[in-house]
Amino acid sequence: MENNTYLNISDFIARRFDDVVISGHAVAIRLRREIVGATPQQIRTGLEGISRLNPGRFGGSLRFEEIAGVNCGIVSFQGIEDKNKRVVWLHGGGFAFGSARVYKATAIFLAKALKCEIILPEYRLAPEHPYPAPIDDAYSVFLDVVKRSGDTYLIGDSAGGNLAACTVMKSIKEGTPLPAKLALLSPWMDLSKRSKSNTNNESEFSPFDNLDTVAFSREYIGKMNEDDPLVSPIFGSFVGFPETHVQVSEVEFFYSDSMRTIDELKKSHVNVTSHVEPKSLHAWHLVPDILPDAKRSMQILADFFN
Repeated sequence: MENNTYLNISDFIARRFDDVVISGHAVAIRLRREIVGATPQQIRTGLEGISRLNPGRFGGSLRFEEIAGVNCGIVSFQGIEDKNKRVVWLHGGGFAFGSARVYKATAIFLAKALKCEIILPEYRLAPEHPYPAPIDDAYSVFLDVVKRSGDTYLIGDSAGGNLAACTVMKSIKEGTPLPAKLALLSPWMDLSKRSKSNTNNESEFSPFDNLDTVAFSREYIGKMNEDDPLVSPIFGSFVGFPETHVQVSEVEFFYSDSMRTIDELKKSHVNVTSHVEPKSLHAWHLVPDILPDAKRSMQILADFFN
């Protein structure tokens, strides 16, 4: 009975959390873009502040270390550090925001499940640092870490999924080591204005819409062609990719991008698995200690690596 009561309370809190966030999205988008005109720098500051309300499980820790000239957050749980494996997680945020602190809680969850360190590169952000700065930083950190003994796994979510796919493509082209496994969470793989995700504009379960994606992508790609595989990896080759796992919500903005990515991976004969949540908010992975679907998805991700 106590377990059922706990589950009912947990489900109630999760539903109320969803309701509040979803109802606030349309207001937040208009407030941010049309009234306040919030800049990427202001959004970064806001996210850093909000992240303090999501500190992660007790026993987790975040420290910082420079790897290949890039400041990186190193997350572990209770000091456990399996030297035979580690994860490099390229965070999302439209290439313009996001940080190790914002991802601390979900990284702690994964560190506990995998019993290893999670490395979060704080790559340079647009618009101050457009392409190729973010991918150069991501690739440099990964190249340094993947040379360590044991297995290096690579994760990218949203814009970070784009960077993760580009990192693998660059590794294949340069003949450098690949990740043992790759995970793409709601990856933003097509930065072209005509992408199906932009056309469908499913913004109810995402804190942005197609006007945002066009604006953020233009600030990131600069003078690059939007169809260039170096900025839109969906137009590149997936041949030679390691075993890959893709997660997405059926109702979020990047659902179309993610499903197309799965299809292209299969066409390239990559061993690919996927997990689709029926009704989750974009970036739901960030709060595994609050949302049941986030906890479920992160556990599936951990099982994939294990």
